[in-house]
Amino acid sequence: MGHINIQKNTIIHGDSLTVLRQMEAESVDAIITDPPYGIDYHTKGTGASIQNDKSPFIWFLYDAFRILKSGASGQGTLTCFTRWDVEQTFIDAMKLAGFHVKSEVIWDKVLHGMGDCRAQFAPTHENIIFAVKGKFNFPGHRPNDVVSFKRLSSSQMIHPTEKPVGLLASLITSVTKPGDLIVDPFAGSGSTLIAAKKTGRRFIGIELDVEHFEKAQRRIEEAVE
Repeated sequence: MGHINIQKNTIIHGDSLTVLRQMEAESVDAIITDPPYGIDYHTKGTGASIQNDKSPFIWFLYDAFRILKSGASGQGTLTCFTRWDVEQTFIDAMKLAGFHVKSEVIWDKVLHGMGDCRAQFAPTHENIIFAVKGKFNFPGHRPNDVVSFKRLSSSQMIHPTEKPVGLLASLITSVTKPGDLIVDPFAGSGSTLIAAKKTGRRFIGIELDVEHFEKAQRRIEEAVE
């Protein structure tokens, strides 16, 4: 399959594996994404679900590694949201793809979620895996591995697993420089892309679900840098 020149600062409606395989090798500075965890997620009440969520969606990692920069061309990084019970599956797959896993970052959500209220500790955090391709140095100060941002309420969310733009902007500024190209293969509500736009980074998003794609597209168009 030949490589294609994808317009920057855009979101693409399509399958992430197909799009990533068409992207040029060593052309991306950072991948920041929230893939399906493989937990068959359904929102209580509305029943909203995530596509391709029957098993941990690790299949994008080979091409994620291929398109990231390394060596003389730059520093490539992967920042990947996950959950405690599937985290090791993602870590093992990252290592097989060629990544060096450097850190587990904890997102302190301040307010707890639901889960099993009678037999499970109230969940107030989410796990993020930080991995690199080749040698990497932070572009600025060394960030802490616990990041606190209040999670969005259900009334604020347009996607069932939407993350705060402020959280994503914090991650972006920690691992990239202004003008760098960020790719999110599972763009969802577009929060990563909006955070990239607000922090002066270029971006490409991919979203399979047409409803989420259209909502994210509108959000990006309305976002003010």
